[in-house]
Amino acid sequence: MEPTDGFPQYRKDVQYSEDSSLNTLEFCIPRPITRGAKQVWIVFIHGGAWLDPEIDASSFRKTQAVLLQSREIEHIAGLASINYRLSPHPSHASDPSNPSDPARNAKHPDHINDVLAALLHLQETFRFEDRYILVGHSCGATLAFQVAMKRYWGSQYESTLALELNVVPPLAILGVEGLYDLPALVSYHSSEAAYRDFVANACGQDEATWAAVSPVAGAYDDSWQDGKLAVLAHSRDDELVEWEQVDHMHKALKSQGFDEVSGDRRLKLVELIGKHDQVWQEGKMLAMAIEATVQVVKTML
Repeated sequence: MEPTDGFPQYRKDVQYSEDSSLNTLEFCIPRPITRGAKQVWIVFIHGGAWLDPEIDASSFRKTQAVLLQSREIEHIAGLASINYRLSPHPSHASDPSNPSDPARNAKHPDHINDVLAALLHLQETFRFEDRYILVGHSCGATLAFQVAMKRYWGSQYESTLALELNVVPPLAILGVEGLYDLPALVSYHSSEAAYRDFVANACGQDEATWAAVSPVAGAYDDSWQDGKLAVLAHSRDDELVEWEQVDHMHKALKSQGFDEVSGDRRLKLVELIGKHDQVWQEGKMLAMAIEATVQVVKTML
């Protein structure tokens, strides 16, 4: 396909909420949008343990550049990457959080509220409804599956549930180096205090809440009835998140009708190469996982 004059179009620092300076997103439109075309949006949620100020929406740019040169780009209507409020990190070496900064003092469900608000903004702007692949890296994968969970924990989270009623869940979710079972993650790294600290920092001290918000707890046969595809992409070279997380999520999805071979609800594993952050820092591995997901999704449109 020959490029069209004026495209791709890029927009950065698009404000989707007034809650903080981090309530922004960026997007790219590869070509003029054609209504009715068999295309999907790619929407990315970055990782960083819910607190790292050095990992933000810009972490998708190298992957985006690879995708714009991919043969699968003809099936992609647009690409977006979401910033969201971060949990406190007062000990960060170069950019410590300030208690007075609303962008750096988030607690669950602030992160997922922001993701939902960003998705609502994109859906209202571009009218793609469920025709998108929601991609998340690390804790971004946790947030991506939480969008499909439609399960929020207690009356104090009613604002999240009310907002969610207006957000159409995605056709497909791609989790990359994901955190799917938070109690298991903390247990596996019981000798490393940092894991318990960042989970508690984001989700509170109640371990029952960690279990409830974990993607393995999702009742997807009820909450994500229109979901067509779940993809788990992971590297055995990941030095931070063990393959056990994939095993737990794979089992949870299989138990709810997602199948690797056939059926209306497909399940796919993609094995990557590289360290935890290397897969997005270099762009090629994350792009490969997205391409593999698009290849399946385009047969469902």
